[in-house]
Amino acid sequence: MGERRDSVTVYALTSEDVAYLSAAPTAAARIVTMTKLVHDLEAGALTEGERGLATEILHCFAADAEATVREAVAWQINNSTLLTEDLAEQLARDVGAVAFPVLRHAEALGDEFLLRIVAESDAHKQLAIAGRRTVSAKVANAIVEVGNVVVVTRLLRNAGAAVPEPALHTAVDRFGGVRAVTEAIAARPDLSMALVERLIAFVSEEIRASLVTSHKLSPHLAAKLVERGREAATMLLLQPLVHEIDDVDLVAHHLDANHRLTGSLLCRALCAGEFRLFVAGMSVRAGIAVEAVRLLAWDGGPLGLEALFRKARLPSALEVPVRIAIAVARELGYDGGDAGRATYQAEVIAEVFTECAEIDEREVDDLLLQLIDQAPADVVDRAMARAGLPLPVPPGRHPASGGRVVPAGG
Repeated sequence: MGERRDSVTVYALTSEDVAYLSAAPTAAARIVTMTKLVHDLEAGALTEGERGLATEILHCFAADAEATVREAVAWQINNSTLLTEDLAEQLARDVGAVAFPVLRHAEALGDEFLLRIVAESDAHKQLAIAGRRTVSAKVANAIVEVGNVVVVTRLLRNAGAAVPEPALHTAVDRFGGVRAVTEAIAARPDLSMALVERLIAFVSEEIRASLVTSHKLSPHLAAKLVERGREAATMLLLQPLVHEIDDVDLVAHHLDANHRLTGSLLCRALCAGEFRLFVAGMSVRAGIAVEAVRLLAWDGGPLGLEALFRKARLPSALEVPVRIAIAVARELGYDGGDAGRATYQAEVIAEVFTECAEIDEREVDDLLLQLIDQAPADVVDRAMARAGLPLPVPPGRHPASGGRVVPAGG
């Protein structure tokens, strides 16, 4: 039913086509149709009548029953002229995976709408907003007030975010013990002397020296500030995922049968010190013996781990946190048992967060959110107490909440 116009395939669309195309039998088929439709719409070769029908189909896809179709629409048109303000707001109100590309890239969304989204306490949506090309002072302040440590760090590292001075102080109040946060603040331009003096007590020696030099602080003053509060690791200890289970292989097969043996879960298991679950899970996903998994992951070097990930069909972006966790285990001589678990967890989470917070990959973002946010509040409180660290609580938040914003569904 198509004809050629300037090398672009266009369709003499009818109302019957609207019903047929938007009801394609599979999500994959509808995504292919939607992609071609957007191409024709953006090419500008459709007649006025065809354009109206094509736009109607596009809106049907944006309200599709399958989230994967709606997500594909969002990624396809997030920076397109086809994305009207109404459609942008519709997609932004959807589940996190659908909303993310629109909240990150769409310029049609105003501050008042973004503020309402931030107030919903969905960490994935807050993360998308924190990384926008530009973030106003009003929105930045709201994110710092309620966002978790991953979201706030992303905001502070965003050169396009206008973070006002009071918000920077709030970030220090809430997450001053987290190196990634204080170093992100230290790298921002035009810091006040009051803020610099607060940061001196938290940042690493290298960043401290830079602050002392660039802001002309006396070494004596810097030393006194350091004495008032040394840099502390505030990464959370994860509750072990598996307790007293002999047949971990059975657990791994059960998770795989229920489509829950994901790369994120396996990474989280490794960071929690649950090496048996990690090895068993990789064995199931890759279809190889557990001995082969141990050899490839621990003794096979970078090529061995890369081959294991490829065999297990896991996102390559997660290789970095896995490699970090294995390196920390080697350094500490930790073997996955109860002895030394807390030390291993604190160290590996700190390293993963420090090294991966700037990686702009959705899988890594999701892992960081899980490591920081998905432990129950009472577990977090006990972990912080065991580590001898203060629990960061934002203004007006009851301490029992742990100062954390838990993503929807977490």
